[in-house]
Amino acid sequence: MNECGVRLSRVLLGCLGAATLASGLGFIKPADSNTQGSASRSDRYMRLVEDPGRTVALQVAARTFAPGDPESVGGPTIALIAVAHIGEKQLYVAVQELLDQHEVVLYESVKPPGAGGAGGANDQQRIQSTKAAMQFIAGVAVAHHAARQLYPHDVDELIRFAAEHDPRMEEWLMTAQVDAWGAKMSYRVEDDGQDFDLVSLGADGRPDGNGINADLHLGGADSIHPAALGRADDNLQAELAKALGLEFQLEALDYDRASFRSSDMAMDQLEQAMREEGVDFAPISGSLSGTSLPGRLAVLFLRLIQAADVFFEGAISDALKVVLIELLGDEAVFKHSLDQFGRGFKEVIVNQRNQVVLDQLKAILQREPEVDSIAVLYGAGHMPDMAERLAVQLGYYPSGVQWLTAIEVDLAQSSIPADQLQSIRRMVRQQLKHLVPQVPARPDQ
Repeated sequence: MNECGVRLSRVLLGCLGAATLASGLGFIKPADSNTQGSASRSDRYMRLVEDPGRTVALQVAARTFAPGDPESVGGPTIALIAVAHIGEKQLYVAVQELLDQHEVVLYESVKPPGAGGAGGANDQQRIQSTKAAMQFIAGVAVAHHAARQLYPHDVDELIRFAAEHDPRMEEWLMTAQVDAWGAKMSYRVEDDGQDFDLVSLGADGRPDGNGINADLHLGGADSIHPAALGRADDNLQAELAKALGLEFQLEALDYDRASFRSSDMAMDQLEQAMREEGVDFAPISGSLSGTSLPGRLAVLFLRLIQAADVFFEGAISDALKVVLIELLGDEAVFKHSLDQFGRGFKEVIVNQRNQVVLDQLKAILQREPEVDSIAVLYGAGHMPDMAERLAVQLGYYPSGVQWLTAIEVDLAQSSIPADQLQSIRRMVRQQLKHLVPQVPARPDQ
């Protein structure tokens, strides 16, 4: 690559690095800051490994847990399969193979508002959560009308339509159909397909009524925003994957599996939890969607990288992969990014969402004793806390580990000379020392 290309790649690296750190490292997940010399640690779920002068890579862990003493028998195995949200194609091929070996897969995915299931501790919460679920269902019906000029004939048609765009929607809609009092809502469409009525009969499950027994209606005449269906092309993580010639998790894995079960909060539940913790979530919630002005500028920037990389024979993407590997290889970076939003942010984003998984695991152990193996598919940043909760709440302990390569750069084959890639790595580490003082030095520094 010529000197002009080297200079351009450095400029792009500087811009992307600054934008990444300024945005709170939204796509950063923790890893141990040491190299593979400490691979025996059981709390690690992401690590940097290298073959000096040949390759540098980021790896994620799939750890198996067993109940009680590793030699004891008496419960299903539970696998915590850490995943990088962007990675090489072979990563997701390997992850899919692991997931298909388990009878139940609990996966991470913050759901649309209203898709988390109605419920609540008091009458007001039950009414509001039922209304939110109805808004979610109605939004899909409106999206169907916008696409086909008719409302779906019944709920089954609505679910089939949504699942064509995103297989996760089937489970979410099935959950949303049940109101906060445990009754299935009714859906009726006019003969001409131009209006519909979605009804919850309230607490008493009977027509009419007052107060908490009052019927809740939502129809085509109401002001309802169409649901967003399919994979968002402007998602920053998806754009980053494209720019680097990598895959995006939601597009690379097949969620249309009978074993797959969503195990996460819905967006409205997340926002409520943030409010209770005193966190203003509004400025944060769109940071990775690409819908805000900074997000759109970042999307444009990533698309320019993708275009420029064609002219520099992959040099820019190789340089940026190295930057990502270095950033993702320091757990202190992730901890620092969480601290920037305050203690309440981590409490919700990590702790409370992890407890959703643990509660679902408890329900499976109690109600589905025939299940022999369960996989939990979550970002690597969740896994140390998840493993601790498995031990404390369920008495499960690690019994095995498998490491999978998420991102790798072949230093010998790169268009950027190996010595320049090493210079980039040193530059990133020096910058991290200033931005994140607690990042420890690596043995090779």
